[in-house]
Amino acid sequence: MTTHLTILHWIALFIIAILFILVLILTLRNNDGKFPLSAILTNIFAMTILTFFMFYGLDKFTKLAKLENVVQKKVLINESFSISGQIRNVGNFTIGQCTLEVKISSDSLERNSDGPLFLPKSVLDDLFKKEAPANAIETTKEFVIAEDLQAGEMRNFSVFMRYPPSFVKPYTRYELFCH
Repeated sequence: MTTHLTILHWIALFIIAILFILVLILTLRNNDGKFPLSAILTNIFAMTILTFFMFYGLDKFTKLAKLENVVQKKVLINESFSISGQIRNVGNFTIGQCTLEVKISSDSLERNSDGPLFLPKSVLDDLFKKEAPANAIETTKEFVIAEDLQAGEMRNFSVFMRYPPSFVKPYTRYELFCH
């Protein structure tokens, strides 16, 4: 897995490092004869969490890609389907890796044999209900569809996935994750 740090990542890392050093200096200077290990460990923990969220947020807003011309085809002979199309980097920075998460479900949007699709229920029903419905089967698979995608670059992709033979009318959803 490759990840590309942008100039914004480096600036954030530099600011967090300066903040860490400042808090460390203040901790050592004002320890009042106590052992400052807990304050130092808290500082390390807090800066690690801050770094994680900062990088996550920066990746969310700098690593932008979108799917175009997506076509889904069913292959009935071997009970599989393919999703093909193009992925485009619409951001200004290089994307390390894009993953397409495909979820296939046996639930259809039609009326099933148990009754209507929508049944009103109370919020308390979910608290006391332990089992999932037997007809709600879902399979999820992830595919890496692009690596080292430069700014403005477009690439073709194609993924294949089998679905269980018990699925009468499979419903497919997919989501793109880039970092």
